[in-house]
Amino acid sequence: MEGSRWATAPYEEQSASLLAEQPITPTEEMPNPNENWDTLFSHLEARLGMLRSWRYSWWAFWAVLARFFLPRRYRWLVVANRFDTGISLNDAIIDSTGQLAVRTCSSGMWTGLTSPSRPWFKLANSLPWITLDAAAKAWIEDTETRVYTVLAGSNFYTQMAQAFQDVTVFGTAPVIIYEDDEDGIRLYLPCAGEYYLAVGSRNDVDTLYREFNMTARAIVEMFGFDNCPHQVQTAFNTGGASWDLEFTVAHAIEPNVKLSSRGGKNSTINVLPGVFVYREVYWLKGTKTNKPLSKRGFRTKPFMAARWATTSNDAYGRSPCMDAIGDTKQIQQETRRKAEFIEKGVRPPMGANVELKNEPASIIPAQITYTSTEGGKKGFWPLFEVSAQWVSPLMEDIKQVAARIQQCLFVDLFMAISRMEGVQPRNELELTKRDLERLQELGPFVQLFETEFAGPAIVRIMDILQRKGMLKTKPPSLQNVPLKIDYISIMRLAQASAEAVSMKDTLGLAGSLSSAAKAAGVPDPIRVINLDKAMKHYGEISNFKSSLFYTDDEVAQHDQIRQAEQQKAQQPGQAAAAVQAAKTLSETSTGPGSALSAMLPPGVGGAPGG
Repeated sequence: MEGSRWATAPYEEQSASLLAEQPITPTEEMPNPNENWDTLFSHLEARLGMLRSWRYSWWAFWAVLARFFLPRRYRWLVVANRFDTGISLNDAIIDSTGQLAVRTCSSGMWTGLTSPSRPWFKLANSLPWITLDAAAKAWIEDTETRVYTVLAGSNFYTQMAQAFQDVTVFGTAPVIIYEDDEDGIRLYLPCAGEYYLAVGSRNDVDTLYREFNMTARAIVEMFGFDNCPHQVQTAFNTGGASWDLEFTVAHAIEPNVKLSSRGGKNSTINVLPGVFVYREVYWLKGTKTNKPLSKRGFRTKPFMAARWATTSNDAYGRSPCMDAIGDTKQIQQETRRKAEFIEKGVRPPMGANVELKNEPASIIPAQITYTSTEGGKKGFWPLFEVSAQWVSPLMEDIKQVAARIQQCLFVDLFMAISRMEGVQPRNELELTKRDLERLQELGPFVQLFETEFAGPAIVRIMDILQRKGMLKTKPPSLQNVPLKIDYISIMRLAQASAEAVSMKDTLGLAGSLSSAAKAAGVPDPIRVINLDKAMKHYGEISNFKSSLFYTDDEVAQHDQIRQAEQQKAQQPGQAAAAVQAAKTLSETSTGPGSALSAMLPPGVGGAPGG
């Protein structure tokens, strides 16, 4: 197949066992084994520089957000061999209200949108006028099970937990999904400061560049010894401390468009065959080597970028922490002032007479300071005396600021049950409607996440499983039927829950009215409800497996069997009734003037002839 040799990469098989198989003899430097690498390298380095310029304002703002909310997920500069990865990062955080709110918000989004403990998506027929048969439904449910199994066996859920923290704080979280020989799929999540994004004409993110540090040993493990440049091969061959020498690796994923040749000719070059929609290149940043570390193509976009909220054609998203940054700075300052207030009350600054200069003085318990009190002198006294009434307004304001931070990060929404105040809900329907009302605030992000991230991610994963032969063959009834992905998000769950409660209440009332109608001898009102359809719809909104329902053909077959059995049970009684009717008829008088004689033809029985 055209371009098949560009469809895979060595890093799909990266592992310790693969590393053990690598040679240790450096390969000969070739003049230029890839004739288009000069043009491609210039394009990549130039575009990386321009994307860095466009990202500058976001990069600077991310530094402020990281300082107060999530310092461990930010890289100010990507420089190799700095040896400072363990330095203290949280010095600016005195009050952890913002961090705890981020934890609650991101955890709520994680469990609500991609929960590992319940189904959060399902495949469905996108053509509602087509009825799927049993084989099609079985294939869909089997495919869902296989996808969920692969997700659970990979690092999908752990990476998504971190991605929701990133999108809560920085507004953006790009995730790369690769094939993996051990786990089926593997996700990679660059942190803020490492990646650069760009959008296409539809304002969707279609370009991901990043730069990150890797040791020589890790580069060999990921790309293979023969694909590494000479300096990496030498470091790996030397061994010892050289194995942990860092290099800055650059990475680009972008649409596979043609490039203008830089050889002085008015022509274009194809980086990869046209069958690939996206291309990917790894190379050593700023280092001109004889070939890239890796170059491959993709038929589907291999990365997704979750964004909280977007503005026009901005590549990066805005976050709720950007709304809370002012309150977070304020609460840090007020917490410092509160600590200073307490410190002045416990260890106040002291004043003393001039005679005490250079004399021993102390405010430590059990210590003595000798002073002279002649002439009404105080001798030794506190310069600042705190009053308990001053701290109350400060504590109240801190409480109000903390509440605003939590409201910006939807803590009241995710903790709605445990923090419920006032009149409690009277029934299940009222409770679900309250939850749905709160969740409306998350509607824009949920919709954006489903369209920009979750949908493409599931399509990407299914494409990987299909190419790896991990999915069953589609039945004939599904060959030309497009499928869609329905998401079971927290908002959809609340909507479905409200609908389920309404159905239960309606059917319960219908049952009561049915009993009353039978007792009164009036038409049964339950006859207006299609109970079969109601049962199936209730199962759908309750996420009940469709395979546990009988098909329409099976139901019709069961009804026929049931009717036949009922007819057999009624036959003895029907025969007895027929015998009794015949006996009664034989004893009935047909004489002139009787009712029966009038029904008989002339000349029969007692009826007079013509």
